Amino acid sequence: MRKVIINADDFGLCSSVNAAIVACYQAGNLTSTTCMVNMPGTVEAAQLAAANPGLAIGLHFCLTEGKPLTSSPSLTAANGEFYDRGTLMRRIVRGQVKTQEIAAEFAAQLAKLRSLGIAPTHTDSHQHTHMNPFVFRAILPHIRQQKLPVRLATPPQLSTSLLFTRPARYAKQWVLQQMSNLFRKQLSVATNDCLVSVHQLPAAVVPTADTFRQLVATAPDDCVVELMVHPYIMGPDVAALYPHDAAAREPFFAKCVQEFEVLRQVPVFKDDAQVQLTTFQSY
Repeated sequence: MRKVIINADDFGLCSSVNAAIVACYQAGNLTSTTCMVNMPGTVEAAQLAAANPGLAIGLHFCLTEGKPLTSSPSLTAANGEFYDRGTLMRRIVRGQVKTQEIAAEFAAQLAKLRSLGIAPTHTDSHQHTHMNPFVFRAILPHIRQQKLPVRLATPPQLSTSLLFTRPARYAKQWVLQQMSNLFRKQLSVATNDCLVSVHQLPAAVVPTADTFRQLVATAPDDCVVELMVHPYIMGPDVAALYPHDAAAREPFFAKCVQEFEVLRQVPVFKDDAQVQLTTFQSY
């Protein structure tokens, strides 16, 4: 039997996304979510969390969107906002990012989540930035100290056919597998065994309930698999967050809306005897 964590990223992004996540939880299709604490929907997310106490909530550590909670000059552009992911990664390679700033920001975001009345069940990161070894090393002492379970972006398996059909995807999954194996050896906390998401599929795939079940089925038996989801309602507040690159983000948004349409309906795994829904603190 597979133990499955269904986690929605981006709680706290804005009101529309908050509403989508709560609707999917109430439909029986989420076991947990991870909250961004530096975005416009943060306070509302905390209020919704209090009204839905069964929803496990972790920290969606953010280094690539919005403004930091600390003074972080090596992480931010002239406007005081975080660099985008690509710029952040290039600056790390060039030695332009300070470890202590990442560590301080992680501690501040974790403290902010607790100050909102939420006891974090685990942590992951926006756009998987913690899977970068430099970022991971910076936050590792806090994770160990707090005994905080961690999502690792481990692919369930590497398919040789993927090497020939989608070589860039194969290379990315190979790197994530190597990093996950390395990080798991350094952690003394709970982690998932693998991670699956509709975003790993070709863009033309429109997800259905069967799609989610098939993704989970690619994980080995008797493992803990996280199904990472991003249910969105595309309200005007979402578009307002991205005035300069909304068009570039449209394929991602479209997939998120498709996920919402599936996950707001009947429980996907209701009749699946091979799946036990769980959270990072329950397995």
